[in-house]
Amino acid sequence: MTKPLLLALAMGVATAALAAPPEPDSPSRAVYLQYCGACHGPAGKGDGIAGSFMTRKPTDLTAITRQNKGEFPYMHVMRVIDGRDTVRAHGDPDMPVWGEVFAENSSAPVGRRIEIQGKLMLLTDYIRSIQEK
Repeated sequence: MTKPLLLALAMGVATAALAAPPEPDSPSRAVYLQYCGACHGPAGKGDGIAGSFMTRKPTDLTAITRQNKGEFPYMHVMRVIDGRDTVRAHGDPDMPVWGEVFAENSSAPVGRRIEIQGKLMLLTDYIRSIQEK
């Protein structure tokens, strides 16, 4: 697959993802629970069992839109989850660099970017779906 085709495919998927948030009982919830629930909690409030052992409490993921003047910063959240684009200026991160974890577990070299982007988008879509008004 060529780079322009991969980019077009990724942009198409991203546009579709932005159009309709997932239902709370969707496959994106399962991905969220698998990768994020232990720290951020099943409802995204930052009260997961693993998070209780951390010095710094995990973020309340349900307040992101409220903290951003009513706008959900989709691409920023996706980059934070990915972790590879985030500047780590405040010391060692407690949150895993999921983009690297997903890359290590990727099965096909050609599909690696699509697979990683897909997981990042599922997580971001789910987080968007649990925002409190």
